[in-house]
Amino acid sequence: MQSYLQSQAPLAPFATLRLTELTTLCGPVTRARLMRTGRAYALIFAVAAILLALVDAPALDALALGLMAPGAGFLLWAGPGCAMPGLHLALALLSLLAFAGALALWFSTGNVVAPVAVWGLAALAAAAVGASGFDSNAAVFTGVRTGVPLGIVVALVAALLATRLASLSAGRERARLNTYLASIEARHPAEAPAKASVVPASVPTSHHDELSLSDLQLMRLLLDRALQPVDRFDGFEWIDQFQTSAVRYQLNFMSYALSITQARHMPAFTGYLAQAQQNLILKQQDYRIWRYWQLENMWGNFRRLPDPIPHQNIMFTGFLAAQIAFYQAASGSTAHNAPGSLAFRHPSGDRYSYDLPGLVDVLMRGHRQSAFGLIACEPNWIYPLCNAIGTAAIRAYDGTSGTAHWAEIEAAFGHRLETEFISPRGRLVPARSSSTGLAVPPIGGAVMQAFPSLFLNATLPDIAERQWLLVRRRLERVGFRRALWPIDVGNYRFSRASSFAATAAAAVELGDNDMAKRLLDGLDEACPMHVTAGVAHRANASLWAHAVEMMARAGAADALRSLASGRRQAAPGPFIKAAAYPDVLVARAFARNGALDAVLYPGRAPGVHALTIAGLSPGQAYRSNLEPDSTIITAIIADRHGDTTIRVPLAGRTVWQLRPVAL
Repeated sequence: MQSYLQSQAPLAPFATLRLTELTTLCGPVTRARLMRTGRAYALIFAVAAILLALVDAPALDALALGLMAPGAGFLLWAGPGCAMPGLHLALALLSLLAFAGALALWFSTGNVVAPVAVWGLAALAAAAVGASGFDSNAAVFTGVRTGVPLGIVVALVAALLATRLASLSAGRERARLNTYLASIEARHPAEAPAKASVVPASVPTSHHDELSLSDLQLMRLLLDRALQPVDRFDGFEWIDQFQTSAVRYQLNFMSYALSITQARHMPAFTGYLAQAQQNLILKQQDYRIWRYWQLENMWGNFRRLPDPIPHQNIMFTGFLAAQIAFYQAASGSTAHNAPGSLAFRHPSGDRYSYDLPGLVDVLMRGHRQSAFGLIACEPNWIYPLCNAIGTAAIRAYDGTSGTAHWAEIEAAFGHRLETEFISPRGRLVPARSSSTGLAVPPIGGAVMQAFPSLFLNATLPDIAERQWLLVRRRLERVGFRRALWPIDVGNYRFSRASSFAATAAAAVELGDNDMAKRLLDGLDEACPMHVTAGVAHRANASLWAHAVEMMARAGAADALRSLASGRRQAAPGPFIKAAAYPDVLVARAFARNGALDAVLYPGRAPGVHALTIAGLSPGQAYRSNLEPDSTIITAIIADRHGDTTIRVPLAGRTVWQLRPVAL
């Protein structure tokens, strides 16, 4: 693999690939939150134990046991010789299952009320059974009153011992990983060629800066959806608006893909590409997209405000900021820097007005105020991936506006990411509770480790490089089938499409061309592409997976990093202002030295199609011709606005040029 260190113009100094040495099992903020959570439970347990010891009443005994563990109060009547023991055992098990479901709801929607409510209601229900006079076997009753607290204590001690043993094992694994990473560091040459882009097999290497026909067919899937009327969502997947299949993510990643495509392949084209981007931003303002937040804000933050922007919602604010910042960096547009250029209208008549600088200010405030240095995604849950996208948005805004927001938080963010969100085994924690310090188990397979690297490369390239190397190591050791999550996170179907696409996108950004090709080949094998009427689609693959695949196919090493740096703004000069979609498909468009070079395809049938060209020098003469034989189509003189309309014959791949000529 080639490193970002080998790029011709690295954007930041290299620190070290190696994982930081651990002196504790977790970071100081996490440890403080875990201890606070432990003290809270210890207090509840102590009160319940005192209640058991001092009061001899079935209802209060059941309440006390129910406070110690969800559903434990029902066990007083679940033994042999008790009245209806099977019912009460079932109620105890049902309470545990309901509590597990509430925890899942808490994780997936930020509903902090659900686990507390289920636990408390189960305890009260068991107390009500005791108050109703149910008979219990005396021996069972006594055994449960003693056995449940003792069993909980034993389980907690066992869990602590298991955690300690796991940490020792993780420490040894961390040492092995650092040995591996040190060997990679040692092999870094002092000088090496820049990372090469991933070139689709269907495109000659001399045409590496253009999209292939198959890329254009995939891009049409995104454009067809983006260019429909703003209030229409035909072809989008409406499943739920709380988790990964949410329509807002489909809009986000379609836009990210189009921004990378424009920056790399067609900076001299606006037309329907710009219209698609503007539509995607307008669609984000549709109430159906952000109405989920009113529920999450109520049950997660105990706030009634439906405004989706200002508080603990980086999954909307940060992702939207990235969508706009990437688009503006790729196109040179500044439309959404204007005050009030974003409007979120609530059915009540309330209007919440923002703009890109305002979104960035909200993100900065969130980072400053967070003890973890990272902002919550779902209320209470912090995802490194969401924060990687949000900070890339800040970096991209800085790159186009000349501000230095990222520099203000870079050191603190990087430190907290390293100490609080990278496990002893060197893996990114998928999500951590900001209130309890608890982390969810490793889920998502390689994607949850690889995909953050794509966006971290824009802000913390040394961490991005290292985490990708660890992902690559796992892919090599266990294979794609074991390493990649078998469920498409965009539609929850059994398909590895999103896993292949997202991991490939990270590989492309980090310059690992070999692994990127293997992943994209694996995607083709596992989920073949079908083309209907010039539009590509993979069966069972989500729209999100298709968008991320487009990011992989249009990207290159450091493509997102360059975009976020502000280096990829549209160059002055002639550009294609308008072309009919899908009659004209633009595969490449660059302006250089007052000339325009483009590669075009007919989207439907061969024919002669009109192009509106802008950015010309008023009164200047130009020659429109086709390559490779320089066949002259026409000669024109730009009008006083620097515009003109040219008709170009298209039949298959067409190389077209517009050159200034002397009068």
